Amino acid sequence: MKKWGWFALLFFGFLIWQAWSIYDEAMAPKRLMVENALARAKEAAGLVDVKKVYTYYGDEACTVFIGKTKQGKAVVVWVPEKEGNVVVKRVDSGISEAEARAILQRDRSPRRIIDATLGMEKGVPFWELTYIDAEGRYSFYYLYFADGAFLKRYSFQQ
Repeated sequence: MKKWGWFALLFFGFLIWQAWSIYDEAMAPKRLMVENALARAKEAAGLVDVKKVYTYYGDEACTVFIGKTKQGKAVVVWVPEKEGNVVVKRVDSGISEAEARAILQRDRSPRRIIDATLGMEKGVPFWELTYIDAEGRYSFYYLYFADGAFLKRYSFQQ
């Protein structure tokens, strides 16, 4: 019986190792994208301390960093995945994640807020909020970063 126990332990250990290897391999492109974006953010904005990282996959994928510059200024840096200009804005020039979530809660009364991500398309920075609406649909709500004004929304039936 002890042989079967050791065999089962080795088998499950092997399965966990393989699952981790597959996950690590699948995440490698995202890690590379974030590393390249961070290098561009450091060069363009003088970013030295990163507090939060968002990855937006819309029509134009971008990585967004919230952090501090060499001068100690709190900034948000949008770095497009492909060619394009790096956009830098002061943190206090727009709404925070907590404010975006509060606006969604006030305007849509969601059952559950899943995620909030900073993104940018066509040079417009925004918050993308993912949530489950009152009818149980998977939904997206977009707010302008600058003032929290409504940009667009859409839902999918589950």
